[in-house]
Amino acid sequence: MKLKRLKHARKVMGFYKNNFDFAPPIRVLIDGTFCKAALKFKINISEQLPKYLDCEVKQCTTQCVLAECEALGPLLYGPFKVLQQFHIQSCSHDTPIPASKCLLSMIKQQNKAKFYIATQDQELAERLRSRPGNPLLFIAYNAINLEAPAETSRKRAHKKVQSNMVPTDFHKEILDKMKTDVLGPATHVNKHRHKKVKGPNPLSCKKKKSKTGTGKSSIPTETKKVGRRKKKKPVQDKL
Repeated sequence: MKLKRLKHARKVMGFYKNNFDFAPPIRVLIDGTFCKAALKFKINISEQLPKYLDCEVKQCTTQCVLAECEALGPLLYGPFKVLQQFHIQSCSHDTPIPASKCLLSMIKQQNKAKFYIATQDQELAERLRSRPGNPLLFIAYNAINLEAPAETSRKRAHKKVQSNMVPTDFHKEILDKMKTDVLGPATHVNKHRHKKVKGPNPLSCKKKKSKTGTGKSSIPTETKKVGRRKKKKPVQDKL
């Protein structure tokens, strides 16, 4: 058994456990098409299914599934014999109905019984995907596989996460009490108080710098140093 398949199965099982409350022992509803594929690929369901899901598994079927396999005679004689080894789950149908309809009635809308469904019937699988919280098992590549969650199940899980993030009224009361204990009682704030009149922006009131003329010294006149003129000594008359 490849490690990749085991990791995928654990991931999918964790999704249904966290979002739809599936927990061991897992109950798997099995129909005749799944058993037929298992016989074709020489898979022992009772042995391989617990190994793949890595937990305690209770394999189940219904009386309607057995009746359908028996009615088809030699075509599903082998699956009929395999199904007889599993636990017969009560489906409350006095008169047998088609296996796909029987399994849908067992699941209903919310799958409160937390069944995994093992089938190769594509039409049945599509109808189960349209309802959230229905894990599907199928046989492919000579092995049992657990299908990734359908889009409806992902959307339901996303809504559940979002609703859990919003605090309830009880939690709001606790948070308000903790806030009061730490910060003290909240003071009344007048919502309609007038805004203060703000003064002009001091940056807009700066004096403009004077432009220096062309051809003149760039040094401002205030900063120019005025040199002292040397006084000429008077020339004395020669005697």
